[in-house]
Amino acid sequence: MLLGVIDIAIIAGLSVLIGAAAPRWPDRWLRTDSWVTRPRRWETPGFYRRLGVARLAHRLPEFGEVFGGRSKNEVPGRDVASLERYLVEVRRAIWVHYLSMLTWLPLVFFNPWWMTLAGAMIAVTVNIPFLVILRGNNVRLSRMVASLRAREQESQ
Repeated sequence: MLLGVIDIAIIAGLSVLIGAAAPRWPDRWLRTDSWVTRPRRWETPGFYRRLGVARLAHRLPEFGEVFGGRSKNEVPGRDVASLERYLVEVRRAIWVHYLSMLTWLPLVFFNPWWMTLAGAMIAVTVNIPFLVILRGNNVRLSRMVASLRAREQESQ
């Protein structure tokens, strides 16, 4: 029982540390999609609509501002610069949640295998809904930015 409480404290504590460090990462790291954040061919707005991402997003908490980052509850503007800043925050959050999925790894060193597996399942399961929302936002926003850029180029 005590080991389970310690495991949850480790997973939660490391997740908080990752979230607290993220707003201090240089924006230049996140201005473009990396292999982690890049939308895959099958990731379309329709795919995320079918998953019910909009409803899910309204049910989950948003902690983007807690450690000095920006909230992702609302798009800050409709111009290219505002959307690109917002995309940086979405990419930052995607990294946070992927890294948080790995917070079970220290459990390998002092847990029996079955408790390590339980910790891994908790860390992954808690982060998946947030990643689905964030990846859906990344797809939608990337398309919006591309569309706005194309319009700007046409008007020049």
